[in-house]
Amino acid sequence: MNKKMIMKMAFDKEVVKALIKVHEIFKGDESYTITKGIKAAQEILRGEKIVKFKDKYILSTFMPPFPSKAFFTHISATKEEKNIFKQQIYSERSAPISIHVSLTDRCMYNCLHCSAKGRILENELTTEEWINVFKELQDMNTSVIGLTGGEPLLREDIERIIESIDDRSSVVLFTTGLNFTEDMAIKLRGRGLFGVGISLDSHIKEEHNRLRGNENAFDTAVKAIETASKSGLYTIVQTVVLRRNLNEEKLCNIFSLAKKLGAHEVKILEPIISGSLLENKDLSEIFYDDLSRKKLIDIQHRANRAGIYPKITTFAYTESKEKFGCGAGTQHSYISSSGELYPCDFLPMSFGNVRKGKASMLWQEMNRAIGNPKIGCFAMKINNKVKNISKGKLPLCKEDSINLCRKNQSDDFPDFYKVLQD
Repeated sequence: MNKKMIMKMAFDKEVVKALIKVHEIFKGDESYTITKGIKAAQEILRGEKIVKFKDKYILSTFMPPFPSKAFFTHISATKEEKNIFKQQIYSERSAPISIHVSLTDRCMYNCLHCSAKGRILENELTTEEWINVFKELQDMNTSVIGLTGGEPLLREDIERIIESIDDRSSVVLFTTGLNFTEDMAIKLRGRGLFGVGISLDSHIKEEHNRLRGNENAFDTAVKAIETASKSGLYTIVQTVVLRRNLNEEKLCNIFSLAKKLGAHEVKILEPIISGSLLENKDLSEIFYDDLSRKKLIDIQHRANRAGIYPKITTFAYTESKEKFGCGAGTQHSYISSSGELYPCDFLPMSFGNVRKGKASMLWQEMNRAIGNPKIGCFAMKINNKVKNISKGKLPLCKEDSINLCRKNQSDDFPDFYKVLQD
């Protein structure tokens, strides 16, 4: 499947021009060779299904579409303007590849796996405050900005917020589908929205409604997926799969439904020990072990090879040792609705508030404390300690967050980096 798509890319003039530009950016770096450039591309594509969307190619939704201005933002996001390739392969970045911002904590659902529960709620950033934050994020070379919540479509200023982000970054909206009408979809696309991730946890209506705590959740999601696709937005079905539901037949039913609805991708997320799941009870049927992740990755790869489904991606594979590792605080970060900077959506550790400090400075401080990308999910490893140290008052304060991260730094790198460092 990928061979055909790679051949199509090879004859795409815009792709060829972009590859030449990438080479020009890297060629002054002694650590870079054309062979290593090819190896980097191979590692990025390994296990992925390439999807062509309009005039762009989606290599991985964990990075911007190619070719695009946002893609060049991504590869240029280093601390110094020279030796960019070397800095990239040692994860020495000026900004994360992606940052998710919670525009609001307001939500009409009650999801079992919600990471936002149990945190101190403060006033949401205003429209102008968010616009200023987005300018800072773009100036530090953040290439993907995800708008999440709560339910971000509860913000009446959503059009103005999206319009304030220029094409240096790719913008993706994550929603339950609430109020996502065709008129709204077309307006948001016109303001610069690239893609939409819509939550759908089961092909069975009653099951999805139960997991989301809302009797209208399934119908809302299905309608929104169809609307997004028909309106010309890159459409992602996001499904949280509990360990007890990790079944190939069930997953293939979701894949088939996603295809029928016009989705371009299905992204499978595993539950993380955060929010309401930080309670002391038996969660063995919810959280994955190594065998569960291996099983999910095998399903992902078989589904992509089959060529009959949308692009299938999983955090289990993308964040594995064999790929990019856990990017909390390095490749990915999160800002809460009140402006607190976290390493990721699931790590309630504050490194300062963007209302009070420059986002770039706060992020660099956090990045130094985090160190290298991690082998294994950092939230799964550390969140019980976060809860205990904070005595349940989340997020953890900046001083304790820095100390805890420094104590848990790693000298190792995930394979993507190690292969290119050799």
